Amino acid sequence: MRGRQAGLGCWLVQPAYLLVELLVAAAASVTYSLRDDTISALGMLSCAPGHGGSPIEVCSPWHVGMNAAFVVFGVLRAAGAVLLRPALGAGRRATVAVGLWVVSALAAAAVGLVPVDQQPGLHVVAALPVFVLQPLAVLVTAEALRRSGAVARGVVVAGWVVGSVTLAAAAGFGLRLGGATWVGGLERLALWPAYPWLAVVAVGLLRVGHGRNGHARGAAAPH
Repeated sequence: MRGRQAGLGCWLVQPAYLLVELLVAAAASVTYSLRDDTISALGMLSCAPGHGGSPIEVCSPWHVGMNAAFVVFGVLRAAGAVLLRPALGAGRRATVAVGLWVVSALAAAAVGLVPVDQQPGLHVVAALPVFVLQPLAVLVTAEALRRSGAVARGVVVAGWVVGSVTLAAAAGFGLRLGGATWVGGLERLALWPAYPWLAVVAVGLLRVGHGRNGHARGAAAPH
């Protein structure tokens, strides 16, 4: 039970990552653009172009906070998936979903250890699995939850939408990476929606758990 609660907590806090990123972006130089510059630019230790197709340098004074967020929230996502494995339902799909979350989340954490301006090659190697595996993790998790009936149908449908949108946006981000505009917007569309959806899943599982516990206590009470 404690493991389940810890897992729920790991996923409930995922939307806080968005707040951290926005705060770091607000502290960056005025040339930084959420629409045009990559998220990785916020983790750069030096002033450099915000992405490959941009001639404009950006500076991120709070790069330590951004890189720490990559690591912390990535580890929490992976831990949450492992701890919540029993709650996602029986069968192979739930196991595959956990594997996808663990690999994509640990890859996201690795991004924070190899800033793009310091080790660009390793940074790309670490980041690439996130854009492929995270949308797939959402889709497979949604299907596992549908089969298990562990959450309301609305949560499942939201997962299908989020997984499809983020997968399409990831493809668009890859095609646009050398362009001058909309690189950051597509990257955020590829990544951001998954984090609040995980919190929604956690709330759904929490409600089911409370409902079952309440039913069990009611059944055990003397009449």
